[in-house]
Amino acid sequence: MPAKIDLSERLFNLTCALLVSSQGLTKAEIFANVQGYKERYVQGGDNESLSRLFERDKVLLTNVGVAWRSFIPPEDMDDNQEYRYLIANEDFVWPSGTSLNAKQVALMNLAAQVWAKASLSRDANNAIMRIRAMGEHADASSLIGIAPRIRTHELSFLPLSTAIETSSRVSFDYRKPDQEKAEVRNVEPWIIQNISGQWLLLGFDLDREESRNFLLKRIVSEVDIQDFTFEPPSKSEVNAAISELDSRRRSLKATIKVPARSAGWFHFDLKADQELFEVSFMDIHLLAEELMEFVDHIEILSPPELAEILKVNLEAVRASHA
Repeated sequence: MPAKIDLSERLFNLTCALLVSSQGLTKAEIFANVQGYKERYVQGGDNESLSRLFERDKVLLTNVGVAWRSFIPPEDMDDNQEYRYLIANEDFVWPSGTSLNAKQVALMNLAAQVWAKASLSRDANNAIMRIRAMGEHADASSLIGIAPRIRTHELSFLPLSTAIETSSRVSFDYRKPDQEKAEVRNVEPWIIQNISGQWLLLGFDLDREESRNFLLKRIVSEVDIQDFTFEPPSKSEVNAAISELDSRRRSLKATIKVPARSAGWFHFDLKADQELFEVSFMDIHLLAEELMEFVDHIEILSPPELAEILKVNLEAVRASHA
């Protein structure tokens, strides 16, 4: 079975193909020759799913500023020929008069170098050359202190964002702390939210037939973006789901006692005379993970489930180091 081509690689391959074709390509030619499509192309067969995939890819290219064109050559007008697609070179160059200062060149050069660490390193090097050709060449020392700020999200963040943008159904393996095996979840993704420092997906669970939320850190497989699209939810539906999530977070509170001047006391930034505090949480297991660092210096007053989880986690750590 051929290796699966991910979204970013397929879009890159499509962009390259449309750039190098001076006469443009029909959908059939794209499907038959471009990696990411050709693996699923059936010559003379039903390629409706590929057509839907291609339509979504065109939207994604447009959204990132790639100006593709579609046309029927004048000489073929009477023959009812298919549309041809291309990206004109003049649409894929720096706009006339564009100039960057040294800091901007440095930042873009850094971005291209980060890209170079991925599988498209040869093409990233071309991008670096293109950036440097614009003029000022930034000293590498000007990037000190910038590179460490680059952060990656959960691995599922980007494919889920793509699925939300294209209103595509997704499936993924999801494992809760109390489950030994992950479950496959089939979801219509609505929106990604960051709540209490955790990324959550809000969407409609097709198997349970109701809106649900999913912690991205508990998605333990690649996200499979399916060929099936769905009608995006109304604003009121999304707002209701967000409101319900926020109400749940505010209703879940833990009361903790922390000795003054201890590591936990400093961590939670308590007042000089304060030893008791309440904290709202989205997920009791995630809160327990955060508190593990201070487990010898805190007392959980409520809820009792949190104290029990901390006890179990501590015993597991001790057993693993025995």
